[in-house]
Parts: sequence; C-alpha cells; structure tokens
Amino acid sequence: MKKFNVRKIAVPVLILFSLAVEAKNPLYFALKDSGEVPFVDFEHYGRFENVGTHDFRFSVTDELGLSAAVGTGVYPNVLGLRKQKNFSKFIESDLLKGPLEDFYPEKDPEAAFYKWGTLKDPSNRGLKFYNMARSLELGGHPAQALKGYYSTFVNFPKEVVWKKNQPLYIGMAALDAVFKLLEQHPEWKLDLEGADILIENGFDNKTTNDVFAISPGKWVHKAGRKSDPMELKGVQKRVGGRSVHLVQYKNGHWQLMVGGRPFFIRGMCYLPNPIGVSPDWGYRVNSEWMISDQNSNGLIDGPYDAWVDANHNNIQEGNEMPIGDFQLMKEMGINTLRLYHHSENKTLLRDLKRRFGIGVIMGDFLGAYTIGSDAAWEKGTDYTDPAQLEKMRQSVRDMVLENKDEDYVLMWMLGNENNYGNANNANKVPEEFFRFADSVAQMIRDLDPQHPIALCAGDLGNLNLISQWCPNIDVLGVNSYRGSHGFGRNFWRSLKQYWKKPVLISEFGCPAWVKFGEDSEGGRKQAEYLMAAWKDIMNHSAGFETGLAIGGSIFEWIDEWWKAGPQFGVWIHDTEPQDEGPFPDGFMYEEWLGITSQGNGDNSPFMRQLRPAYETFKRGPWRDPLPFEPMKMKEGAPK
Repeated sequence: MKKFNVRKIAVPVLILFSLAVEAKNPLYFALKDSGEVPFVDFEHYGRFENVGTHDFRFSVTDELGLSAAVGTGVYPNVLGLRKQKNFSKFIESDLLKGPLEDFYPEKDPEAAFYKWGTLKDPSNRGLKFYNMARSLELGGHPAQALKGYYSTFVNFPKEVVWKKNQPLYIGMAALDAVFKLLEQHPEWKLDLEGADILIENGFDNKTTNDVFAISPGKWVHKAGRKSDPMELKGVQKRVGGRSVHLVQYKNGHWQLMVGGRPFFIRGMCYLPNPIGVSPDWGYRVNSEWMISDQNSNGLIDGPYDAWVDANHNNIQEGNEMPIGDFQLMKEMGINTLRLYHHSENKTLLRDLKRRFGIGVIMGDFLGAYTIGSDAAWEKGTDYTDPAQLEKMRQSVRDMVLENKDEDYVLMWMLGNENNYGNANNANKVPEEFFRFADSVAQMIRDLDPQHPIALCAGDLGNLNLISQWCPNIDVLGVNSYRGSHGFGRNFWRSLKQYWKKPVLISEFGCPAWVKFGEDSEGGRKQAEYLMAAWKDIMNHSAGFETGLAIGGSIFEWIDEWWKAGPQFGVWIHDTEPQDEGPFPDGFMYEEWLGITSQGNGDNSPFMRQLRPAYETFKRGPWRDPLPFEPMKMKEGAPK
C-alpha cells in the first residue's frame, strides 16, 4: 500500500456520497465547512513526538492550515460553528439551554454538535471533541467524523472519563471509531497502519498507575480489504472430551467442536420471568421458569405455551396458537441457551436438546449477588471466608455431578460479572476471587474432564489478573455492552495479547426503548445495535481477525419488568433510565432488553410480541463456522 496523499482524493465523489447520505438519514444536518481536504494527514501541519511512549504528543506547527484542512467541529477548528446556517437559530431560540446530559448525539446530532462545540473550558476536551465527532457521524458526515475521531485520538489520547465507577479512555474509544468507519466505508480505499494505544495497568479501576504507549500510525491507500478467511490447519492443542472440546490451530485460532464438527455458539440468555415477580420477594428468577405451569395444563409456560401476538393488539386471537419459546428460538437459529445458575428440570433440558437441537451453557453464580454463598445481601459474599467458599464449592460440585452426563451440556460457566463487586467483594480482593475460581475449575475438571470450563467477567476488568491466576479456565466469558460500533479493535487486541484463549461474548444487548422518536424507533435501533455486535463477533471467529471468538449470547429473550427495582413497581414497564451507557439514546433501560416483549403485561408469561431484532436474526445473519483439518487422536496427540 502507498503512503496516503490527501490531495489526490476525488472531492466530487465525496460530495455525491454526502448527498446520498442526506437523502437516507433523517438525522442529517447540513455542514457548511467540511475542510479543504476530505482526509487529513496531520504530519502536514505538525510533528508527532515521542511516538510509542507515554510522552507522545502532537505538536502543531501550522494551526491555521490545520484548522482550514479539518473543517468545522474538528480540533482545533471550533470558530466555524458560528458560520453554520442554523447556529444563530439555536442560540436565539434558546435551544441550547439545559444540562449537558440532555444533548446526546443519538437524539439530535445537530443540537449536540452545537452544545458540545460551545462549551467553554470543558474539564475534558477529549470528550468534547469525541462527542462532536459522534454528532458528525450520526448527522450524516462520516468522512468529517473520521477526521474528528482521529484528531481526538492524536490530541487527547490519555484523557479519561468515569462511567459507572469505571474509566473510559477517550483516545482508545476514538481510535476504535476510526477503524469502524474505515471498515464501513471500503469505497474510501483508505487504511491507518500502525496506529495503536496500549495502556499498561489499564484493566483495574485506577488511572493513577496507567502507562501509555501511543502510536499515531500512517494513512495509506489500499486496493481493497482482503476478506478471504484463513485456512484452518495444524491442530496444536485440544481441550475437553470426545463429544465437546476446543481445538487450537497453529495460527493461534480457536474453535469449539461438538460431535466432531465445528460449532459456533449462537446463544440466547433465557429468563422468561412472569410480570409481577422479583428476586427481592424470593422468586428464583434464574431457574423458577423451568417448573412454572400457571395454567396447569402439564406444560412449562414459556418454553411450550408461549404464543405470538402477531398484530400487537394484546389479545390472543384464534390463529395465534401456542408455539413455545423453544420453537421460536429454533426458527430464529439459536443453538445454545445460557443458564445462569443450575437446572430445576432436567427433563425439560433433555427435550430442549432432543427436539429443538439447542444445548446449554450451565452456570453457577459463584457467589455473585450472594447466590451460592448464603451471605447476607448487605455484606455480600466474602471470598476470604472459608465457610462461604466451601458452600460455593459444594454448589458447583452439585451442579456438575447432577448434569455432567447429559448431552445438553456444552460447557460450565462460573460467575457473572463478579469483578464488578455486585453483592460480593471480588473487586476488593481480586486475587482471592480469581484464585478461588481457578481452584473450582480444577475441581470441575477432576469431576468432569469432558466439558470446557468458562469464567464470566464484566467486560475486560482485571483481564491481566484473570490471565495470571486462572490457568484452569478454558474460555473467558465477557459480558460487554460497548455500543453500535461493536466491541472495538482494542477490545479484541487486548484479549489476544493478555488472554490468548477462546472468548465467548456471554452477554451483549441493547434496550428497545428510546426517549425520542416513535415506539418503533427503539426496536429498530436495538436490531441495528445487536447486528453490529454479532458481525464483530463473527469477524473474530476462527479463520478471521484474532480467531478467538467461539460465539456470543444475546441478552436477552424477553423483557423483565422487575429489573428497575421494586421502588418502581414490578407491574410497571419502567421507562426511566438506570445508567448512562453507549446505547441509542445514551442510557440503559434494564426492563427493555428483550428481543421479544410481553406487550401490556395482561397475558404474561405467555404472550410474545416479536421485535425487529428477532426477525432480523431469523432472516439469517448467522455464519457457519469454517471447516477444519480433522485431527486423529492417537498417542502423543496434543491435549
């Protein structure tokens, strides 16, 4: 590939592209000045100093030239905002008044563009220009957004904001956005070689010990993106038993094998709880659905008696006969259910496997939310308490002995985001928790060498410690909600660098509610978000990119009305956000994560209203895993 020359890009082509975007994008806003060049090589206007180190900086030598090149809204050009056609209207009509958190790009990108752009002396300039770039992207200016994201990366690579007591690195997020835009627009024939940001000590919840290594990369022309998968040959490692095992190829890629064939987990987190129940009142939300038969007809409610409200009128009409969730998921293409804590009905799970071809990831919370430890909620599970450790160990032992010989089991999964410290102290004593989890994994292997063992973490928290202290964990399950860009290049790069073993995205999801737009807008945005995440997972399966992904599990099948907390009422489908997050309107709505809904609630737990995400996945975005070179197991073969 040749080094990029910004002045050889055909500007008329980009103008035509912008007109097409304007016609299709309802959030489009006009941009008067998008710079003198369509893409900017920053080395024309300054110097990159201390490349690859913590002391990296971009030193501008021609600020006027750079401002003219980048155009409005890209650092250092903010004065151009006042030349925008609608800027004076927003100012004179007081449309920019109100708290900053009300101006998120997903709702009104033009208003957000002006609001963030007019902030004086913000505490975090990187966040300011990141959100301006996000506004440009959503407002129909992807090429301008590319300049904005890259400028944010090279000018503010070490800035941090805190979200839900966790650091969010602006430079890393901006670089991920750059690579996602390049992937989405192959017509640009553009790449950024060698750009990277590494953060030593970046997996804990402290920033004072961070050491950065920042490289700005080089812009290059490319002939086209190579999409052909790698050939999978030369198995060098095998983990698990005869019917279910993992294989690693000589190129470091991983694949899950079931029944001698490649198997990619197309998973669903399944918790079909009735409206009006809550774990605060003793209802076992993780398992009681397995025995619930509210209409006393001898069939388990959700799995067999669910019916589809096709016209969304909340009435079961004559042609809307029970079909059951298991059949609906089979038709959607799901091949795996993630069960969070044990089983209460082995007969049900045997039928799930036999009739519907769906296996399960069998889990034990390992003390998360005090489940398994018998600790008081107020104190939480204590991973230094020998009595609690033994109770949790016994809980796992019971699970394995009860289910290990059943063909519905694909793997065991320990915990669920324990590193976040939800009603446990794993975030305070991480070494004790991970050492304990590893010892439990060793116990499972002694009891059942036939199935892989996974540990479920919240995003990449403590990734380096997991790698160090959990050698007996075969698969890292990651619950991750990173936005409509997917998970990001740095996410997978970190896993490849620190973990190196198979990865299952054990939860990914998006609420189907937004505060703006029509009711259908939330469902459409949810489908787009989930599809972007799924494509990212597939792009890192065996034969592609990092080759670490063995599948993913959508969170979740159906809305749970209890999740916003009893103070909001378990009979109310709450629309107040619980947290900020990378979602369609910038917030998480815990009670709207289902790809099916329970409508107005009158027919719970039986009625299903299918959202666009269900239909989108049913149409077939799934990709079968690549074929492999069969490995003959004989004496001396790798295990």
